Amino acid sequence: MCAHEGQDLEDATMYRKLVGSLIYLTLTSPDISFAIGVMSRYMQNPKKSHLEAVRRILRYVKSILDYGIMFKKDEDCKLVGYCDADYAGDHDTRRSTTSYVFMLGSGAVSWCSKRQPTVSLSTIEAEYRAAAMAAQEIT
Repeated sequence: MCAHEGQDLEDATMYRKLVGSLIYLTLTSPDISFAIGVMSRYMQNPKKSHLEAVRRILRYVKSILDYGIMFKKDEDCKLVGYCDADYAGDHDTRRSTTSYVFMLGSGAVSWCSKRQPTVSLSTIEAEYRAAAMAAQEIT
């Protein structure tokens, strides 16, 4: 996705309402956090391609309505964390995105998908920043 490619939307109100609602939904659906984070970058000047991407996310959400975060009483309750970064994934600013999730048993208890505040000069630097951000979450 790019901020400058594509045809402008005549009225961006619908786009903003949809993205705002989906942002609220990320409180209980960690699987859409990254996609919604990307779509929220285009709130000021969305294009038709951005609206189509949001509609695709809505179709996905509709298909997983019966899913949820589950904690099973007979399951081992170990806290496990995962983190990752995409190197220069934002084509407009060249900034990377950090994502992490912490699971207690099979249920997610904390997650985040956030663009890094500065440009990383290598893949390892982006990954290191992601690991540092995830480590801050558990301390």
